[in-house]
Amino acid sequence: MHSVVETTDGTVSIPSPEHRWTVLIFITEPGIGETLPELGGCTTGLCSARDEAAAFARSDARVLGVSAHPPGHLAEFGRTRNLGYALIGDSDLSLGRALGVPEVRVGERQLFARAAVVLDRGGQVRSLIHPVPHPERHAALVLDELARLESNDRTMDV
Repeated sequence: MHSVVETTDGTVSIPSPEHRWTVLIFITEPGIGETLPELGGCTTGLCSARDEAAAFARSDARVLGVSAHPPGHLAEFGRTRNLGYALIGDSDLSLGRALGVPEVRVGERQLFARAAVVLDRGGQVRSLIHPVPHPERHAALVLDELARLESNDRTMDV
């Protein structure tokens, strides 16, 4: 998969040509837990990636957050949480669907389930991480998966 998307920080290429890995952290919708507690944890999951920024940098991974929420709301959300990475508003769910991200129905709306996708530099989906039962471990699950992928790649190079 290769795509150019609009983010809260401008246009970016997916996958990132500057990084070995591109990590897309999918959430239902920022702040949804306030109205639907069973879907809560989006803020926690995104902040876990912010808090692990150094570990993602060591793994040569670019992190982007993705929500089915309109982009305008995401810019304010990212700014107030000081995330340090861009957010993608995939309101038509096309990016997530192209990557096979599971969805949930909330009333009349389709939203993404909490998940993560790891792409390599060539645009190949190397991992779809779902479910993510504990939002506070969202980043840790992705980092564990990056370590596993690195280990597998080294083994294949031998």
